[in-house]
Amino acid sequence: MPKNILKKFICIADPETQISGYLYSLSSQDNPWVKEIRCIVMPPQCGTHQQVHLPSALPEHDFLNDLKPLGWMHTQPNELPQLSSQVIFYPSICIWYILCLHVL
Repeated sequence: MPKNILKKFICIADPETQISGYLYSLSSQDNPWVKEIRCIVMPPQCGTHQQVHLPSALPEHDFLNDLKPLGWMHTQPNELPQLSSQVIFYPSICIWYILCLHVL
């Protein structure tokens, strides 16, 4: 994770409310299995101290045409002893959406 992207994400985060962003990357020229994170896309969202709600579709922009969605990250106001259901469930929705884009 590039430090400048992570630092910006932390700086804009609210300590009381969860925020999230989609990670977009390019494959490395040397090794296609190595991904270089290029940006975090923060779509309009509504968050509370317990969860964050994101749009059901991935963002579209000319800048993202050459980039591939890699995952998502989010903040939380306190550390939990286990993963929340949102952290477990949401990536599966993203993977399903990405697969549908490539099939259709």
